Amino acid sequence: MAKSKKVSSLIEKKRIISKEIKDLQNKCVHFSKSIKSIKEHEASSTFVIRWVCNDCERIMNIPNKQELNNYLK
Repeated sequence: MAKSKKVSSLIEKKRIISKEIKDLQNKCVHFSKSIKSIKEHEASSTFVIRWVCNDCERIMNIPNKQELNNYLK
């Protein structure tokens, strides 16, 4: 398979997987969440601290100052 076709195929698979993840996250009830250090963006090397669902790994919100201080202790 030519490199360009291989790349196109992989990009399409990535798109399909991303959609499946988004669908699962939309159906999740997010009962359990934790504060975690995660990448700011998929291609980023910068990390941020966020509330994340323990089941589907969706970013829920930003911790407040007290929650952040407790996490960093």
